[in-house]
Amino acid sequence: MNLNTRITGPAWAGINSTVDIIADLFAELWYDLISDIEYESRIKWWVNFFDVNISDKKEKYLTKKVDIILAFNTESLERQLQSLKKWAAIIVNKKWLDKLTAKWIDLSDFNILDLEISDKYDNTYLLWIYALYLNLDIDIITENIKKVFAKKWADIVENNINIVKNIFETYKIPNKSDLKIWRIWQPKELIYGNRSLTYWAIEWGLEFYSAYPMTPASTILSEVINSKKVKYIQNEDEVAVANSALWASFTWARAMCGTSGWWFALMTEALSFAVQAEFPITVVLSQRAWPSTGTPTYHEAWDINFALNPTFGDFNHVVMYPSSLEEAYYFWWLALNIADKYQTQVILLMDKQSSELIGTVDKLTTPAIDRWIILENPPIDYKRYELNESGISPRVKVGTKNWDFIASSYEHDEYWATSEDPELKKLFTEKRFKKLDNFFKKEWFSGFEVINSNAKKIIITTSFTSYTAKEFVKNNPEFWLIIIKFLKPLDERLLEDLRDKQEVIFVENNYSWQIENYITKELGLKYIPWLKISHMRKYDLFPFYIEDFEELKK
Repeated sequence: MNLNTRITGPAWAGINSTVDIIADLFAELWYDLISDIEYESRIKWWVNFFDVNISDKKEKYLTKKVDIILAFNTESLERQLQSLKKWAAIIVNKKWLDKLTAKWIDLSDFNILDLEISDKYDNTYLLWIYALYLNLDIDIITENIKKVFAKKWADIVENNINIVKNIFETYKIPNKSDLKIWRIWQPKELIYGNRSLTYWAIEWGLEFYSAYPMTPASTILSEVINSKKVKYIQNEDEVAVANSALWASFTWARAMCGTSGWWFALMTEALSFAVQAEFPITVVLSQRAWPSTGTPTYHEAWDINFALNPTFGDFNHVVMYPSSLEEAYYFWWLALNIADKYQTQVILLMDKQSSELIGTVDKLTTPAIDRWIILENPPIDYKRYELNESGISPRVKVGTKNWDFIASSYEHDEYWATSEDPELKKLFTEKRFKKLDNFFKKEWFSGFEVINSNAKKIIITTSFTSYTAKEFVKNNPEFWLIIIKFLKPLDERLLEDLRDKQEVIFVENNYSWQIENYITKELGLKYIPWLKISHMRKYDLFPFYIEDFEELKK
């Protein structure tokens, strides 16, 4: 079974709570699901929609085609008609449907499930017609109502439950779905991208977070605040955000900050300081559609070049890009460990899709914290910037005897004293770059994932596009899929997997081929004469759907 439900309407109509109940219900029954939310920056009165794609076969992907739509006004329903499959179910308040049919729009190809609704609980009526249409158990539904509306007044919960019971007793479905929805196994955990990022940090090691709320990174701050376990500050701008995180790092705290879009530009001077002072710092950069403030609530991956080259001068750092909800969870742990271990700067790339996508996950386990070289009893002549073979100098916890040093933006010697000596400048430049030399030979993980390695045509992509790409490759074995998870350093073992292939197709959500240009240059792909390099770009504000990948077969 693969069922795509679209919930559409203005923001005030209760779309989010409707989605929460549908998602919770199917996760409770052990179904797999992922979602996509699309909303305009003029949020309250405009057309928004939320897709929930549900499967009993571990199929997680996004599709343009809709099986069931719950519409909360006429404009939203009309806008979505072109996405409906033939005989799709339309669940709608009759007054909105009448306004649509008055325009002489033909709905004869659809299964209409309408109801005259006169009170304020539109979303509950439509939701439970949906449940009745799918032959769902009323007891599971009422339990989900109680769960989702737990923070509301008891009479609201009771009114909603009474609506459900009335619908189940009186509403007659003309053409019920023939799907059999039952409990498959134990409940699955349901999570969204930014919460998945934050979960590990809250439980295992994050000690300080700073941010100025900015879509789509804002909910990271919300999750940190709600946890009541992590020190945080909501700063007045991103200059203060980055600098407060740096000073937290200086005092030995595991620190992270987050932002979106061009506000990352305000952090770049602080990041340059972090390179010179060798502060470990992790930054979440959740991308959205550019340029300038752009279309701020929509999806594109425009900041890849910016993340790779985030400031002036020579800058060596790590750029990670998780490709699933599970990886979003583990990568925050990994980002904090890498920052500490190499005393470097880690940029954790997200985007609007990955920050806000809701989905089910398998059981998540918690790895260990690794803060690397710590001197418990530093000597009286402790060298904070000691020159050694690895380029990584021993750190000391704040407050330890002999720990003190000055962190400066100026070049310095091993003790931190400012210096403009040419030989020292050469040595310390090499020291800072040396830390990340042979990165993947030192570590236990790969910078990319390979699926279906026997094919000759290769799709290369990143981020949560991988959900839909995996489904496409599973059904089209002539394609091989490579998912890039570390953009910097780039895992050069990737070149060995590309040498004997016929074609590589870069799939990315930007106009200027940012991933293609970067990887092609870094690995010298244009010098492989038999390798055809092509791309599929998308920059229309929406993520890749399975129908987009079908274009690759033409």
